[in-house]
Amino acid sequence: MLKELKAAAEEVGFSIIIATSDRNINDQLNRIVRSEELPLALVSWDLNVNVTFNENGLMDNPTTEVTLLLIDKAESLEKIDLEEKAQEMGDLFIKFIKNSKDYMTKNTNARENPITNISFTYAPSYGSGKHSGVLGRFTMQLPIPSEC
Repeated sequence: MLKELKAAAEEVGFSIIIATSDRNINDQLNRIVRSEELPLALVSWDLNVNVTFNENGLMDNPTTEVTLLLIDKAESLEKIDLEEKAQEMGDLFIKFIKNSKDYMTKNTNARENPITNISFTYAPSYGSGKHSGVLGRFTMQLPIPSEC
């Protein structure tokens, strides 16, 4: 699932970095943006996966709820520049979601509504580095391993 998310993100122009949940997100963000190219997205590695079976006893595609912080740096710390960059990241998030849905449909066995419950919140000024972006959330189907 992380492989698919990373591939879909690369296709629309940003990288996904897997963050650790046992460390402060602001500390990780400051370290990561020094070495990575913006825009980028942080996703926590501790994703809960839900597995269910349908009425016929067959396994449904597992699902997980993803929270993703997609950020870039505004031209300045002026309110208008921060807001414009956050809106740009919102547009990029929507493009990423569309691309992720298409990628999952074409490249995995997650066919019907592979991404649902999509939402995001604008974050014009996030963290001590004053990055601008969006905090996105969505539910994603994972492929069923072929041996299942």
